[in-house]
Amino acid sequence: MFVKIASWNVNSLRTRLSHVRAWWAENSPDVLCLQETKVEDALFPAEQLADIAPHMAVFGQKSYNGVAILSRHPLSGVEKGFSATGYAARGQARLVRAQVLGVTVASVYVPNGEALGSEKFAFKEEFYHQLGAEMQAVIAQNPKVALLGDFNIAADERDVANPARAVKDVLFTPAEQGWLRALQTETGLTDALRLHNAEAGQYTWWDYRTYGRNPQSGMRIDYAFASRALAPQVHSVAHGGAERAKPQPSDHVPVVLTLAL
Repeated sequence: MFVKIASWNVNSLRTRLSHVRAWWAENSPDVLCLQETKVEDALFPAEQLADIAPHMAVFGQKSYNGVAILSRHPLSGVEKGFSATGYAARGQARLVRAQVLGVTVASVYVPNGEALGSEKFAFKEEFYHQLGAEMQAVIAQNPKVALLGDFNIAADERDVANPARAVKDVLFTPAEQGWLRALQTETGLTDALRLHNAEAGQYTWWDYRTYGRNPQSGMRIDYAFASRALAPQVHSVAHGGAERAKPQPSDHVPVVLTLAL
């Protein structure tokens, strides 16, 4: 059977609750990983989502960060944060995982990094190292793992509209690309899009200030990664670019991983 596991940085779930519901109705995913929900768990709009996704794993905080997993199938083994390694992520809600249909699905929101040489940039490097250790432990528990989310790094020149400009700022520096490669090397995780599609210009994020809504002026910083055991079951990865044309859109679009389980 085919199973759709999607990911979307919604940049405030309560602001874009109607967007999520409409997109779910149009695309019928089995699982949806969310990032930047920006809502603490007690105020998560579970009742407004229960009819489409009766099973949920949420890990949020007030006004910032926040991740969640919405599912039409039962979830088990829900873990909030870096439960395998004990890393506190500086008290920020950036990782949640659960098992569904035999696959461990994790939703991650990696720090942006803000500026080269900043404390936030150092936090981003720290987070990547810890994420690699966490995912190694998770894969050891269950070899079929899908890690989806906003990774805040464009992997190579195919993933940015203007590489010469982008390399001067965060999201596309050689150092950051090295962290992303190390995550894959250490864990065996594979960029699922690139298993079947090598085309450039498949963007998932457009800076509100810089790139606007020009579909040719974005970056790909949202990914679906599959573990070695899961990679042979990757059927396709697609991006929901139509979301950017809607009123008050997120600066990210959904990424949909389809598995043949």
